Amino acid sequence: MSHAFTYQAPYGVFHFSDGLLTVELAEDLIVDLPLMQRVAAQRLELLGEREVAELIVIPRAHLLLDRAALTWMAQSSAMVGVHHRSIVVPAHLLVWRDRLYQMMSRLTPNVRVFRNKRVAKAWLQDRAGTFTPAQASGNAVAAMDMATAVNG
Repeated sequence: MSHAFTYQAPYGVFHFSDGLLTVELAEDLIVDLPLMQRVAAQRLELLGEREVAELIVIPRAHLLLDRAALTWMAQSSAMVGVHHRSIVVPAHLLVWRDRLYQMMSRLTPNVRVFRNKRVAKAWLQDRAGTFTPAQASGNAVAAMDMATAVNG
């Protein structure tokens, strides 16, 4: 059985399941560096040292999307506990999204910017193989082996 939970914070909803943490930021936010640092601190508080794939969804009704915040999310200090990160930005920022992607891809190949949540999640899954945490317990591995043996 996988560990899953949903946590409502004042600035968004955190949902964790099978090694994937999805953070859906609340509407009408200023998406700046302090906010993204709070999101990272909340992730560490909720998940401890567990390494995850992270999907961050920025709402269409954001008040400001700060470039410094997005740059920080691709830096190694912000990637502690995250093996891959997808950031979904609203479609009306498509040109800016492409510039951000170019900027971030130079910083780390583990971070990518998308406009579609489904595509972002698929990219994470392709990179991670599955959303099972790398530090899976022996019982979870044994259960997967048993399921494979039963299902052929």
